[in-house]
Amino acid sequence: MTAPPVPNTTGISACIVCRNEADRLGPCLESIGWVDEILFMDLESTDASAALAREHGAVVIRREPLPIVEPLRNAIAAHARNAWILALDPDERVTPGLAAALREIAARDDVDAVVIPRMNIDLGHAPSSPVQRYEGQLRMYRRDRVTWPLFPNTLPKVPPERLVTLPKRDDVVLVHDRNRNLPEALERAIRYGTAEAQAMVDAGQTFSASAMARVMLRAIDRQVFEAKAWRDGVPGLLRAAILVNYKLSVWTSFWQLSGGRRDPADDRLVNHAGRLLQIPWRLGRVVLTLHALVKRRSPGR
Repeated sequence: MTAPPVPNTTGISACIVCRNEADRLGPCLESIGWVDEILFMDLESTDASAALAREHGAVVIRREPLPIVEPLRNAIAAHARNAWILALDPDERVTPGLAAALREIAARDDVDAVVIPRMNIDLGHAPSSPVQRYEGQLRMYRRDRVTWPLFPNTLPKVPPERLVTLPKRDDVVLVHDRNRNLPEALERAIRYGTAEAQAMVDAGQTFSASAMARVMLRAIDRQVFEAKAWRDGVPGLLRAAILVNYKLSVWTSFWQLSGGRRDPADDRLVNHAGRLLQIPWRLGRVVLTLHALVKRRSPGR
């Protein structure tokens, strides 16, 4: 679709795609009162989402629902009357410092897109590790220079010389109230995991246990060890488990969509991995047993 003429070369249009999220939409809308236009694509919501958006001055666009937002980013941006698009989800909110930074960048002519640090809140707690606290998200861009990709959980690619990356600081973050509880986390994993797996099949990718193992090990390494999830106590470990579980959801769906068959090569790899994993598992049980014995024998207990 060809973009309509752009009368305001420094203006910003906030674009939100929503379905039945009135219970968390308010803070998002309140945080973007400074933009030049709010576009709100309502996916046949049955709650007060559309009415709430209108109360905040949004232009409401109705269309049939899709399970994921990526295919709709370009569709809603096509309605914008400003040069810059700020792509938001209903469970995100812009901090005052971020608003000021984006307004300043919009006045520049040497930039096509902005990578924003996003702080993901899970189960009511923000992470302390920079790995999870400042997730880089390309969320503001010139609509005549950048097109949103259709693949799930994928961001646009922009030449580095035309890209501004904001510093990893709390005052310029996009706050994302991602998973308020376990049902929300599971629903998101099922919905997006299935869509991402289907996109992998459509792209001609082939399932293998070795490829799944590489992805899962990278996820565990990043979310548990690189992020030092234990430093955030129980919430940190639960967050890491939720994020790793998302990858598992993707690959479970990918295996099923690929036919769900057992393969001799996969079986050999899984059996070998199982034998290797028994070693640290048994060592861990010994350590825990010894720790419990020491605690019971400690003075004063």
